[in-house]
Amino acid sequence: MDRKINGRFEQRLSYLNEGLSMARMTKKITAVHESVGRLKDQYSKVAKLYKVEYEQHVDKGVITKIKWTRQRDKEKPAGEYFLRYSGKSLAEDHIWGFYNLTREVESSFRCLKTDLNIRPIHHQLDRYIEPHIRLGVIAYQVVNYIRQTLKQNAIGHSWGVIAEKMKKQRCTLISMEAKGNKRIYTKLCTRPNVEVKKYKTHWRSKNGLM
Repeated sequence: MDRKINGRFEQRLSYLNEGLSMARMTKKITAVHESVGRLKDQYSKVAKLYKVEYEQHVDKGVITKIKWTRQRDKEKPAGEYFLRYSGKSLAEDHIWGFYNLTREVESSFRCLKTDLNIRPIHHQLDRYIEPHIRLGVIAYQVVNYIRQTLKQNAIGHSWGVIAEKMKKQRCTLISMEAKGNKRIYTKLCTRPNVEVKKYKTHWRSKNGLM
């Protein structure tokens, strides 16, 4: 996970740096500093490990180059954890199964907190907090059912990936005025791409809708 976040942070820095030599891209000193500042806020967990420096043309008021170095002395050693079971004799496939189960539990909590926005809770009264959590758990049951259905068809995407891919299909509601102070409504949907069709095919097959 840390490698992915570090990679994304460096990729965004590279994008800003490459844009310095392109037309109509951010080059002004103040604008570049603001962009890097927003980037550091977005990736605050890893940004503190980097030292970002600039080369600038003072007369023109532009940045000519962005350089960054990872400060190894600020890194913390990677953590480790062990799984301990009461069983005295476990086959390798059972150990692997328990390990994957632990990962699935961690993924479930991550989905609840991040994808379904259970955390943070901005409510102050119990009568608002409890429905917030209850609806989040119900939503996760729906999410988990969809994911398990897709997993049975060798599609192991996270909910975030599934939601992002499904965004490619849109539905628009158009309303028009008609005679007699009436309105006509027409719903138009875009055609699903190959990935969305694959999701829908497996879902309908699982639920007997084919």
